[in-house]
Amino acid sequence: MQESKKQEKTKSARRAVNRPVVKKETLLRMAKAALICFCAFLFSRATLPLDVRPFGLALLAAVPTAIPPVLVGILLAELVGGPDIGFLCVVGALALSRAILYFLWEEPKRKRTAGRGPKKQGRGKLFFTKVFEGVFSSSAKLRIILALAAALASGTLRCALGGFRYYDFFAVLLLLFATFVATLLFVVVLDQKAKSRILVLLSTEALAALLILGAKSLETPGFSVAVTIALFLSIYAYQKRGLAVGALTASVLGLTYGVLLSPAFLIALLLWAVFEDFKKPNLSMAIALAGFLAWAYFAGGILLFLRFLSSGLLAGAIVTVLDRYEKKEIDKSPVSSEDGRVHLAGERFKGSSDRFRGISDAFSSLSEMFYNLSDRFRRPGTLDLRQICDRSFDHFCPDCPNKTVCWGLEYSETLQTVNALISALHTKGMVTKEQIPEILSHRCPCMPEILAYMNRECAKLTGDLLRNNRTEIFAMDYESAADIIKDALEEDDGEYRFDPTLEKKVAEYLSDAGVSFSSVTVYGNRRRQILVRGVSLENAKITYEVLASDLGELLGVSFGPPILEFDRNVRSMMLQSKVQLSAAGAFRNISAEGGVSGDAINLFSNKKEYCYGLVCDGMGSGREAALTSNLCTVFLEKMLEAGNRAGTSLKMLNNMIRSRGADSTSECSSTVDLVEIDLVLSQAIFMKSGAAPSFLVRDGAVIRLEAGTAPIGIIRALDVHSEVCRLSPGDTIVLLSDGILEHDPKEEWILSYLKTVSDRTPEEISNHICQHAASFSHHDDCSALAIRISKKE
Repeated sequence: MQESKKQEKTKSARRAVNRPVVKKETLLRMAKAALICFCAFLFSRATLPLDVRPFGLALLAAVPTAIPPVLVGILLAELVGGPDIGFLCVVGALALSRAILYFLWEEPKRKRTAGRGPKKQGRGKLFFTKVFEGVFSSSAKLRIILALAAALASGTLRCALGGFRYYDFFAVLLLLFATFVATLLFVVVLDQKAKSRILVLLSTEALAALLILGAKSLETPGFSVAVTIALFLSIYAYQKRGLAVGALTASVLGLTYGVLLSPAFLIALLLWAVFEDFKKPNLSMAIALAGFLAWAYFAGGILLFLRFLSSGLLAGAIVTVLDRYEKKEIDKSPVSSEDGRVHLAGERFKGSSDRFRGISDAFSSLSEMFYNLSDRFRRPGTLDLRQICDRSFDHFCPDCPNKTVCWGLEYSETLQTVNALISALHTKGMVTKEQIPEILSHRCPCMPEILAYMNRECAKLTGDLLRNNRTEIFAMDYESAADIIKDALEEDDGEYRFDPTLEKKVAEYLSDAGVSFSSVTVYGNRRRQILVRGVSLENAKITYEVLASDLGELLGVSFGPPILEFDRNVRSMMLQSKVQLSAAGAFRNISAEGGVSGDAINLFSNKKEYCYGLVCDGMGSGREAALTSNLCTVFLEKMLEAGNRAGTSLKMLNNMIRSRGADSTSECSSTVDLVEIDLVLSQAIFMKSGAAPSFLVRDGAVIRLEAGTAPIGIIRALDVHSEVCRLSPGDTIVLLSDGILEHDPKEEWILSYLKTVSDRTPEEISNHICQHAASFSHHDDCSALAIRISKKE
């Protein structure tokens, strides 16, 4: 019984082994064939003017081996678009010719080239091969000639069936030319034998554009195959060939799909590239799709948004699946050694740095493009101005007794006058009597009213364009993103750059002092750091404290206490330049006559050992001024606390206030008085945009700092003046709003008072200054900030 059960299990196991199994390679070949068939279908659907469709024939003639799936794709395209019997006969003849030539000439030639010639050839077959090898020097030329022959046959049939109409001859010429160019492109891309990589790249981009052209024929209100393919190919090109090729692909495919919609693909690509390194593909894809859909809504409204939504989600799903599959394949590879990981980490850091620099350059280019578009959109178009002129004459001319003269007998002269008026509106934005001929001016009693009507309507249209123009906001956003990335890269490059000269000096000192070590690394610009690996002071003549002092003197910095660490029984010593100064301050604000204060004041620091003092005075009065000034202080606080540079943060603030002011009927601007105190380098940078004077008090002497600049949010270019001052322990920095000096225009009181503040605390200084300014019966908002500098203990 048990033996029979064992035999039964053995038989079932054998049946399971012998059962046919679909292998992974088979599935991949089937998927590849299906993809080729789909591409052939799309190429066949691409149509040129005069209903010319050359790309299916070109692909069938140029493809090296995959003739069956290409043929199936062309047949499907014909069935969907309405079968053309003559064209199908030409396609069948071309496929048969390709198959015969492949088996009789191309395959035997390939085997002989590889040193595996055919065993035996018949006389007829051998004669056939020699003839074609003598006529054609390469397979590429043969395929191009076959494509042209098929195109000529198809065009001849079209002319014959259409009755030899004259425009059919033009269609035949276009068919022959397009077939030649398309076949050449296919051969360059599929054979990959071109010596010029640029030629291969341009050919690939051209074929991708043709693919989108064919996919546009499958457009539906709720879904677009062309959008899915364009978005997928843009990200795929970036992953395989880098940011430059990806951006080129996104631009070409976007322009093929639609000029106004082309930025959507480039935005999605750049966002994917920025957030790809976060190791969260779902998040990066979601951010990329958000930017993609935002532009779709901006350019075409809710209907285009819904179409892009479904198409973008499908493209994102495909990219995510492929990305996970490739990572899974990579994970199967052997684990690298420790040195290999270090090398790869360095290469990855370099690659990431280059990539982010490329992204920063791309954002800068986009910003410049959108600024140009914004300048163009500010002016009304010629067609709009013509409509304004027509409306003005239609409003005044119907009841005029001279209508038949102006618009009948003298129509050509009147038309010239209208064109002159349109030109003046376009170039100057207004029209005057100088554009009106003297005869017409005397004949028309309503000409002043007509000109006033045109000027009024043109000004109204220009105002509407300015209010609705959002391209400048896009430009400012891209410019800010580029500046942030650039600043971060420059800071990282400076703080993590090695200094071989100093490393050599430190190594010589350690050797002379009897300190044993395995390696020395010196890096950092603002905060100098020394890393000594394998350090030991057993036979040294000095202590760790003396070592830190001597190295600080050698490098010209002041190091803090050494930090010792153990890693795998290796002792490491880290020396870092210490903070030199500390800052403590206080501020006071008194509103004008007990109302809402338009001043905002703040004092804060960040983790990079910077301290900031800030005074903002909103232009105007009341809640609008208070809102603007508080918005400035909060924005700058968040940006500077995050470690962004002050110059970039001020530029972003200027752009934000200007974009907010575009939708506001009242004035929207603010003065900014910012001081950045570097506690490591012992210096302060005063940055002023329309602000009141600032003061630096040292040993009873007062240094006055002033700049004649415009407030934030008025002009596009940031108008800020910067002044760098060295700091010493005991210095006092004082920032004021213009309300403090309202009743002290010559600054006599404030200068005499500041000479006596050495023994006063920052709280006392700010309180005394504000109380003195508020003691007058009528006073503006009063704000004062005092910061005392001391030595870091």
